[in-house]
Amino acid sequence: MKQRYQVLGLLLFLALGSFQAFAQRTITGTISDTGGLPMPGVNVIVKGTSSGTTSDANGRYSIDVPADATTLVFSFIGYSTYEVEIGSRTTIDRTMQEDVQQLSEVVVTALGVERSTRALQSSVTTVSGDNFTQARENSLGNALAGRVAGVNVSKVSSGPAGSSRVVIRGAKSLGGTLNQPLYVVDGVPMTNNNFGQSGVWGGADQGDGMNSINPDDIETMTVLKGASSAALYGSRAANGVILITTKKGTNRKGIGIEFNSNLVFESVNNLTDFQKSYGSGGMVGSTLQNRVATKATSAADIDNAWNSGWYTQGWGPKFDGSSVVQWDGKTRKYEYSGDNWDRYYQTGSAWTNSIALTGGNEKQNFRFSVADLRSDGVIPNSGYDRLNLALSANSKFGEKLTLVTSVLYSSEKAKNRPNVSDSPGNGIQSIYTYPGDVNVNDLRGDPNKLGAVPSLADQAASGISIHDGKAPGEEYQLSSNLWGQNPWWSAYQFQNSDTRDRIIATGALRYDITDFLYISGKIGQDWSTSRYTRLTPQGTGYQRGGSMSEGERRVREVNLEYMIGFDKAFGKFNVNAFFGGNRMRNSSETIAANGNGFNVPFFAAINNAQQRNFGYGFSEYGINSIFASAEVSYNNYLFLTATWRRDWFSVLNPSINNIDYPSIGAAFAFTDALSGLPSWLSFGKVRASWAQVGNANSVGAYATNPTFSLGNPHLSRPLATYSSAGGNNGTLPNPGLIPYTSTEIEFGLDVRLFQNRVGLDIAYYSQKTTDDILAAGISRASGFGFTSVNVGEITNKGIEFLLTGTPVKGDLTWNVSLNFAKNNNKVESLIEGQDRLFVEEPRTRTAAVYQMVGQPFGMILGLRQMTSPDGQLVYDADGAPLTDNTYQILGNGVADFTGGLNNELLFKQFSLSFLIDFKSGGDIYSGTNVRMTQSGYTQRTLQGREGEAPLVVTGVTDSDGDGNYEPFTKTLTPGEAQNYWSQLGDRAQENFMYDASFIKLRQLTFGYSFPKSMLSKTPIQTLSLSFVGRNLAILFKNVDNIDPEAGYSSSNAQGLDYFGMPATRSYGFNLRATF
Repeated sequence: MKQRYQVLGLLLFLALGSFQAFAQRTITGTISDTGGLPMPGVNVIVKGTSSGTTSDANGRYSIDVPADATTLVFSFIGYSTYEVEIGSRTTIDRTMQEDVQQLSEVVVTALGVERSTRALQSSVTTVSGDNFTQARENSLGNALAGRVAGVNVSKVSSGPAGSSRVVIRGAKSLGGTLNQPLYVVDGVPMTNNNFGQSGVWGGADQGDGMNSINPDDIETMTVLKGASSAALYGSRAANGVILITTKKGTNRKGIGIEFNSNLVFESVNNLTDFQKSYGSGGMVGSTLQNRVATKATSAADIDNAWNSGWYTQGWGPKFDGSSVVQWDGKTRKYEYSGDNWDRYYQTGSAWTNSIALTGGNEKQNFRFSVADLRSDGVIPNSGYDRLNLALSANSKFGEKLTLVTSVLYSSEKAKNRPNVSDSPGNGIQSIYTYPGDVNVNDLRGDPNKLGAVPSLADQAASGISIHDGKAPGEEYQLSSNLWGQNPWWSAYQFQNSDTRDRIIATGALRYDITDFLYISGKIGQDWSTSRYTRLTPQGTGYQRGGSMSEGERRVREVNLEYMIGFDKAFGKFNVNAFFGGNRMRNSSETIAANGNGFNVPFFAAINNAQQRNFGYGFSEYGINSIFASAEVSYNNYLFLTATWRRDWFSVLNPSINNIDYPSIGAAFAFTDALSGLPSWLSFGKVRASWAQVGNANSVGAYATNPTFSLGNPHLSRPLATYSSAGGNNGTLPNPGLIPYTSTEIEFGLDVRLFQNRVGLDIAYYSQKTTDDILAAGISRASGFGFTSVNVGEITNKGIEFLLTGTPVKGDLTWNVSLNFAKNNNKVESLIEGQDRLFVEEPRTRTAAVYQMVGQPFGMILGLRQMTSPDGQLVYDADGAPLTDNTYQILGNGVADFTGGLNNELLFKQFSLSFLIDFKSGGDIYSGTNVRMTQSGYTQRTLQGREGEAPLVVTGVTDSDGDGNYEPFTKTLTPGEAQNYWSQLGDRAQENFMYDASFIKLRQLTFGYSFPKSMLSKTPIQTLSLSFVGRNLAILFKNVDNIDPEAGYSSSNAQGLDYFGMPATRSYGFNLRATF
């Protein structure tokens, strides 16, 4: 953006009219953007005259105005125009707001090439970096939610600095995790891999590459949604491309200083509404019919209560203030003990401080920045810190040679990332599942080792007993379920930490041979080193000996690019073309060490492990490419563009190792070409494009040829084995594999009305993925179980809509934008003879995500309650639901309708903005609600208990098992009701499917910019203070007890919930100053 100020400021002329022969006065002021940064080159004109000036490099201006002048007009390309009454003032400051109706004259597109917006043939959206620096997200992917039509952002419920799932125009691949876009930072493709996330058996999300980027360094983020706009990236463009352009230095006098401090607090948004009337205990009786709710009333009851899980269930009697003997042998009052969420979760905080130095002249400029983020999570003893350094320098040698360099460094440290889903270390699950009479603070145990069995002296002093006979220092648990983690033990004794150091660097050289011919070269690299430590501490219930693993991963990618370009006008025609090539090399190296049991008690180190093993892995691959682009325009209103790229892949069989990726498109700015159009039509353009792109990552290194590794020794000699065989369950390499291809056609309309006060952009697209890679079963006599084949097909068709407007303009300015998108996708084909493909299942293992022929991407299937031929529900004799043991469609885990509403109001020195994010059309299967219902915690489980509303089931039963159904109506006893609720989650999954639609207040900022008059005697040029908030409220939802976005994975298994991180909201302050 600053480069844009510089270039446009030099091009804009000083429009000074004739001085009139009467008295004048001088008005001065400072012009800044919404972030408080000074804006050079802004036009300031006396309305109704030609008298005017422009702001200088510090955003300051001075203008002489006639005595009878009433209004100043402030304007700048790409920003709203403001008319401000002069009155009696001699100082008028102005904050300029980007006008989304006025498209910038140029935008950065594929390969970093700047193109006129009117020439674009497919959808491109640019988001200003200011949107990411006030109400912040640690992950930039999450910050895109609700901002761009057609971009579906899913926040993973995995804690601070977790991953985000960003999908543009629907999923293109049916398997794996290949549906996220390519990120390019200052022309350097960035690895955005997530090297660890949760699945059916749990785990911890290790975050993705986007977490490395400092929001304060971002100038713009440009989303190339259409295949045509991204086609020059060829085999890496199938899922769209997001271009991140960082800030650069400016031509200014002296050294400029930018300072930003952001302090926010984060708290858990407790969405649960569990019953608080019944506590620990269980149903006791010889039959279901005579069972009664029972609690432990004496020490003799502890053994039964312990083994029956009474202290992790809510099936006891109603709270009455009587006595209950709990897991530690102590007698306490049988009453609701309070909110364990408040006791366990803490108020998190994140404090970011950044400072940038900028300077330069017409020949050289630079920007150097430092940013420091320190955060503590809402889970005790967790946090995330990040240090960012950035340096950019632009140099011009003479009139023809230009050098642009940029280096971004980040150092990340994550402390105790939370385990989620069914991970044994998931203390979050315990907070959910403790009954109301259990106080989680009673499980803190040893004050010097939280979550551990107290010392013998402390046990005697507090009068507790250890039922399972564990020694002091081991995990302090309250039931025989060894996988039921003490949350304090999980938070303070488990270790789940990692670090990542990253350097993204680029150097670009351009030489202008003539005024229309140039050559350029660029080298870019993305280097990262990640290290992790995982510790299951000695004394843990399910693994008394403990275990430990440590590892390191190094990923290196280097891109070399060259280009020769031509840009020349021939009368009314203009030709802009270039030809070039790219050489990419990517390598990955991993080393891991694992140990089980420790020789020296409670000394956690791999060298101290009783059993140890080590692993090493290395892979590399490359792509060589050539590309070309040609744009022919007529009279600057008719544009025809064609691009082509050919990629040669090192991972493919040499006979089929190159693929072409073409595109063609046209744009017609009809308002410039046609006369007689209505005056209210300020601008109008239609566009159309066709393109083919691919996904190189769909074929991994060594996927097409067998590899070998050392096997078990025989007679002291190691045997070579197929490393991919996997005991007849591995995948046989297929030498004929190629990356899948996505073909897209797009049509669009862009109009702006009433002098750009209203803008409308509509896009329609239709795309088809072919040759998607799927695993096909083969005869195990081959020594393998599967092979990969190019057979999958999926289509996406959709519409994107962006409406922008400025209903009010002046001292009070109101800018509003509404975007939404509707995507319809369908799985067209899978492996021959198969109609479904398994993707993932939650821990309940009674539902799963599948891809199904003829259905949308990501269908959720599960066990439904059995029905009779006439559609009535079938029950057994005790009133429990029966299932037919076949998976049926329950819903779809992917929203097909997404959007956002962004409002901004500016009044003098004040600004207010808020973003509303919404989704519709998706479903979520809540394994959390399944388990909480089985344990007697959800509100629905009150029905059928003694003294509560009766539970009456109506349907049919088959008492003889001969298929002859009889009418059945029964009022269940408390024992039968408990059995009903416990069986419901295993036999009738439709009862735990929810509409995942939502409307959220995603972001809110309220700011004040201090007037220049208050700062005139200080070195501060601009100063602003804002209240900021993220995820402050859920305005609408249809799901009980959880966040509608409560997925625990960024993979293709969307719409599954199982004890992920609870929803959080953040609020705080942002201070920004320039000097």
